[in-house]
Amino acid sequence: MSERLGESANPPRQAVTPLVAAPDQWRDIGQMLGGAFQDDPVWQWISRDGDRRNKHLGMMFAHAIRSRVEAGQTWTTHDIGGAAVWAKPGHWRMTASENVRSLIPSLRAIGATSIMRGLRALATIEKLHPSEPHWYLEFLAADASRRGQGFGSALIQPILDRCDEEGLPAYLESSKEANLPFYNRFGFEVTNRFHIGDDAPPMWAMWREPRMH
Repeated sequence: MSERLGESANPPRQAVTPLVAAPDQWRDIGQMLGGAFQDDPVWQWISRDGDRRNKHLGMMFAHAIRSRVEAGQTWTTHDIGGAAVWAKPGHWRMTASENVRSLIPSLRAIGATSIMRGLRALATIEKLHPSEPHWYLEFLAADASRRGQGFGSALIQPILDRCDEEGLPAYLESSKEANLPFYNRFGFEVTNRFHIGDDAPPMWAMWREPRMH
C-alpha cells in the first residue's frame, strides 16, 4: 500500500544483497515493517493511537504478509534490513481466510473505534486497483535505522527484472510524495492522486510498463 524508504533519487550508497525471504521469516519481517511505518502519514491517519501502533502494528503486518512470504514473493536481506513484499499477477487481493487471520491483529493495531476507517480505506484502494495482470508492490520499506542506505533500490530490482523478462507491468501506491522521484527512476509513473478518506493524506497510484531489452 505504501512505503518507508528515506531514499533520495541518488544512486544507492552501499551494496545490498537481496535474498528471497525464508517462509518462516514472516513474523520478523512484519515487525520490521511495523517499525518502519510508525511515522507513515497514512498509517497515522488509520491508526491514530501512537502507543497502539507501536505495540501492535508489527504483528498486523506480519499476518498481512504471511502468504506472500511463504510463497517466495518477498525479498529481504540476511539481517532483515528491509523488505519488498510483492503479490503475483491475479493474486493481489487478500483471500477470505487471510482476512479472518488478520482480523484480531488489525483490531489490536487500529482499535475498534477506528476499524471502519481502515476498512473504508482498504475498499477505496481495492476499487482503484487496476484489473490488468501485473505484479503488485504491496510494501517496500527499510528498517528505520537503515533508511537512505540503498535497501529500497536493491530490494525492488529482482521482481522488476522479472517483469521485464515476462513482459508484465508493475503497480504500487505511494503514501509519500517525496518518494515519487525514487520510483520514477525505476520506470513508475503516477496515474492517479487520491485520498482514502475525507481528511486523509494523499496517496499516489503508480504504474510501470515493462522495459524491453
